[in-house]
Amino acid sequence: MIFERLTMTVLPHVKPISIRQTVGETIRRALLEGRFRPGQALSEVALASEMNVSRGPVREALLVLAQEGLVSHSQNYGFSVLDFSEHDRLEVQQVRLPLETLALELGKGNLTGTDLAELQAKSNRIVKAYQELNYLECTQADLDFHSLVWDRTGNKRLYTALRNIAVPYFAYGSAFRMSRPDLTAELLRSQHESFISYLSGASEATADQCVRYHLGL
Repeated sequence: MIFERLTMTVLPHVKPISIRQTVGETIRRALLEGRFRPGQALSEVALASEMNVSRGPVREALLVLAQEGLVSHSQNYGFSVLDFSEHDRLEVQQVRLPLETLALELGKGNLTGTDLAELQAKSNRIVKAYQELNYLECTQADLDFHSLVWDRTGNKRLYTALRNIAVPYFAYGSAFRMSRPDLTAELLRSQHESFISYLSGASEATADQCVRYHLGL
């Protein structure tokens, strides 16, 4: 059978009135929670049946997720979960390093006191979620932290590029437990504090040094 239902892969029914707004988020959340295996085929029919919706909205949602890099799509084989490997992770890091360095440089001076306070709150949220073994919350908070920095660059193309490159890394780095073996709550705190310190002008480190430290390079 192309689509194999797992005991933890049960998706909630979606009310017809909110189909367009919720189908994509429902599947996205299931992906981020690691409810599907790497490389697993995603049947439009099976997903639609499980969520009690028609096939059309499911296909539209999967196409969007494919554009976001969260699933793969082939005309011959349909949709499937990314088989995100260590090689993929290294490729993402190679591209992310110069782009996120640029984002820090452009964002510095653009963030307000409120923005910096929000980054601190997100950093605290990341650490708390990690300590509680809530990897989905940790991943979302981490993505929110970086997205705020990317947004404050004022460069929409840079923001989009970083989202397209990094979102699958954030998603599957958590879902498939590909995190660094040396990762701890305190290291997470220190990594994000280095960003905040640089952006607030309190650090002597360069943007490149901050990003390298954050990526473990």
